[in-house]
Amino acid sequence: MSERYQIKEKIGQGGLGAVYRAVDTQLKREVALKRLLPPEDSEASQFGSDTAEQLIKEATTLSALQHPNIVTVYDVGKDDKGAFVVMEFLKGETFDKTVERGALTEKDFRNVVLQTMEALTAAHHAGVVHRDLKPSNLMVNWLASGKFQIKILDFGLAKFSKQPAAQTIDQGDAILGSIYFMAPEQFERAPLDARTDLYSLGALYHYCLTGKYPFDGESAPQVMAAHLQHRVTPLGKLRPDLPAWMSDWVMWLISQSPVDRPASAQQALDRFQAEQQGSAGAANPVLAATPARAAVPMPAVVVGGAQTTPLSNMPSGEIPKAQLTGPLAGEGEVMHSKQPSSRRFPVPMWAMITIPVLLIALVVVIVQKKAAKQVQDARDARI
Repeated sequence: MSERYQIKEKIGQGGLGAVYRAVDTQLKREVALKRLLPPEDSEASQFGSDTAEQLIKEATTLSALQHPNIVTVYDVGKDDKGAFVVMEFLKGETFDKTVERGALTEKDFRNVVLQTMEALTAAHHAGVVHRDLKPSNLMVNWLASGKFQIKILDFGLAKFSKQPAAQTIDQGDAILGSIYFMAPEQFERAPLDARTDLYSLGALYHYCLTGKYPFDGESAPQVMAAHLQHRVTPLGKLRPDLPAWMSDWVMWLISQSPVDRPASAQQALDRFQAEQQGSAGAANPVLAATPARAAVPMPAVVVGGAQTTPLSNMPSGEIPKAQLTGPLAGEGEVMHSKQPSSRRFPVPMWAMITIPVLLIALVVVIVQKKAAKQVQDARDARI
């Protein structure tokens, strides 16, 4: 490994591993290299001898998810220092750092939803449940064009599973993941599926629109109790400036029971896009005439405020068109009705009355002159 990848600096560290900025000497590019920490410096000892296999499994999971909004894995392997994974190097910041500067504007939130939901739809389609979605596992990556791109990181707790699986626990009986964004079923160690990720993402959306944790407390048990008892302030009360349907949609994702949430990320994304198109169509007759998709019942929320900071000042604002897929890709073609190139002038009422009268008078004069001429011609003939 040391011959191909030259480590430059440490850029992050978690409970099990550290991430370094490195250079791939063969392909001449910067990469992010994740390596397990020595057992004495990490929590790896709690997992026994399977930690290296876990890291390699994470890399295998990520390599199967080829998506523009999921971090790309380049390489994986082992050397005398242990297991390592080589990923694309992202020049941005984690999403929690972005939210610290202020809650998102409606426009930026729409872009974040479309990108993260597209990524989650791809992961769930491949049978992967992330199970640890939180702001620090999302990277805001700025492109050369100045537009932002969201990347989902760290599928370390993910599992390939077509059937619900229970939450992973360590040997100390502690639940892994961030308690502020975990679903109630994760605390109860109930079976998990795609709806668990939707709850975490919904809590993340609530957080990025308000700058506050939706489920909070002074201690970990209090936070867990807030999830289990569903003690959350409706988003519409904290952000009355947002469309009611958008606040309802977020609250739908964080419904207490999985059966009350969207059945899949695709269903949630379809509903968001249909509502978005419908709200635009209310002011646009072309869109208003477009049939919307079937509505899914969602809980109502009450109507407070949060200071917002546009991502466009950071310095982006729009999703790259190359990232757009599905119904959204052609949306721009129907967003505005065509205006006529020539301007029509209305005919005034007086003209509509006067012109016919003048025409009738002219016809009468012509007829009278013609009749007088005929009489004169007949008289001349008799003479």
